[in-house]
Amino acid sequence: MKSGRKFSKENAVLVSVPSKLSLEQTQHITKEILGIVGCPTCYSGFKFQFIDEGEIITARFSENQELSIH
Repeated sequence: MKSGRKFSKENAVLVSVPSKLSLEQTQHITKEILGIVGCPTCYSGFKFQFIDEGEIITARFSENQELSIH
């Protein structure tokens, strides 16, 4: 599941997650993220920072340039 995005090992990969996760859920998310950054079997120097999704404000522009903030 490699992504077209390029991720830097210099900066942490920020991951928005629910407040409460089981160990199994955390492992599943980590496995998926490793595939996205292009190293499905190891961390290879990447740093992941899990952030409670309730603590994030997301600003996005739609295709017609309308701003939505959540």
